[in-house]
Amino acid sequence: MRAARPTPQAAPAPARPAWVLLAAIFLVSLNLRPAIAAVPPLLDAIRADLGLSATGSGLLTALPVVCMGAFAPAGTALGRRAGRERAVGIALALVAAGTLVRGLGPGVAVLFAGTFLAGIGIAMGGALLPGIVKAHFPTRAGTVTGLYTAGLVGGALAASAATVPLLDALGAGWAAGVAGWGLLALAGLVVWLPVARPLRRAPEPAAGWLSLPWGSGLAWRVTLYMGLQSLLYYAALSWLPSLYIGEGWSAGRAGLLLGMFSFPQLFSALAVPALADRGGDHRPWIALTVGTTTAMLAALAVAPTAAPWLWAGLLGLGMGGQFGLALTLLVTRASSPAASARLSGMALLGGYLLASTGPVLAGALYDASRGYRVPFLALAAIGAATLAIGTSIRPTARL
Repeated sequence: MRAARPTPQAAPAPARPAWVLLAAIFLVSLNLRPAIAAVPPLLDAIRADLGLSATGSGLLTALPVVCMGAFAPAGTALGRRAGRERAVGIALALVAAGTLVRGLGPGVAVLFAGTFLAGIGIAMGGALLPGIVKAHFPTRAGTVTGLYTAGLVGGALAASAATVPLLDALGAGWAAGVAGWGLLALAGLVVWLPVARPLRRAPEPAAGWLSLPWGSGLAWRVTLYMGLQSLLYYAALSWLPSLYIGEGWSAGRAGLLLGMFSFPQLFSALAVPALADRGGDHRPWIALTVGTTTAMLAALAVAPTAAPWLWAGLLGLGMGGQFGLALTLLVTRASSPAASARLSGMALLGGYLLASTGPVLAGALYDASRGYRVPFLALAAIGAATLAIGTSIRPTARL
């Protein structure tokens, strides 16, 4: 009786230099914000052309953020079925397709449909990349996560600052501005597919809604902090240019101010969590960063023309730091990798759905008050609530 032949095993893929995969991860993360950040500098032109109300404009900028919460579980599920590496490629393809679709026509339906499709890709990519980092760089997860965070902020910075100048140089309309960043996503996909090869891994258990820590007070505080600090960011990102266009600025100058808001985030998003880790207590840094954000939102409400570049720069420093701290809490407040995954799932799902209300709320308050003072004062009040919730999370608390 002949012995059964062993099942042939696939030969392991040849090792790639670490810097190649790091560059690909950075390029993917760079593409997870331009579809959102390219819209605010063009919002007044879009409103004038399509007849959108301020509330409808807020909905346009909020739609990807809704997707970031609602479709994050879909990214995790696709990663379990197809492998995280292939799933990231699918997510990037959705970002590219959705962003490019927005340039096919000037209609409201096309604009919202493309934004929705890109938002799904952004959500899936955001949910998958942390797992990619942990799988491929288990001993350097913090450093590579910092690179990933810098890519997110850098993509937002590039899109917010460069969209209007590029359109002016090319003599193109707003549709090209909201669609053109899809070419960068397409380039990222071309780089990612041959570089990222799946790792062999044990089957992972499904993480459904019931497994999330809905009964934990700590998880709710982390979720609220994640959501409220994101709400402040997306509302400011959406309406800061319009505030100054209303003061008589050109769209190009307002876009550069948005770049001034985004640029300091590159530094504070990386430096503040490292400083908080060194001291062992995140609360003083939450107080500093969220306090700075709140003060600057109040300054924009009551004295926007007093020192606009200073207000925007300090606002960016505060928001970058509070965002970095939010991501850090997802790890440091969990007692194990499994607990971190459950906490992250709840915070991303609930937090981004909460954050999506920010641009719409600010737009509705503008429609009601016919000015920007009331919306930015309301955001400052939300900043005070964010400060209270963030500093209530004890450094010794664990899920």
